[in-house]
Amino acid sequence: MNTLGFKKGLAPNPHAIVFETGAGSIFAIRTPLVDLEHIAEKGAGISIWFKVPDADALFQKLQEEGVVIIKPIEDGPFGRVFILKDPDGYAITIHGGNKRQK
Repeated sequence: MNTLGFKKGLAPNPHAIVFETGAGSIFAIRTPLVDLEHIAEKGAGISIWFKVPDADALFQKLQEEGVVIIKPIEDGPFGRVFILKDPDGYAITIHGGNKRQK
């Protein structure tokens, strides 16, 4: 953690630990959202999130390129969010931008 320059940051979720560099790079580790004893799916229990400036634009681009979307874009706790499946079958969450105005 110190070698890479990460320091423990604020975590609004009590089930997560957030690390940040102060230069914009952030990652978090949280308890799995599924019961790992009863899941055989590849990558279950692993949550990988990437923050991007415009999740809607990336969602549109990835759809046009045929990327498998597991969960369509919607408002989430950190702005707009969607989940895609990477080439190895892992779920990747993308978030960023502001929530849609109603």
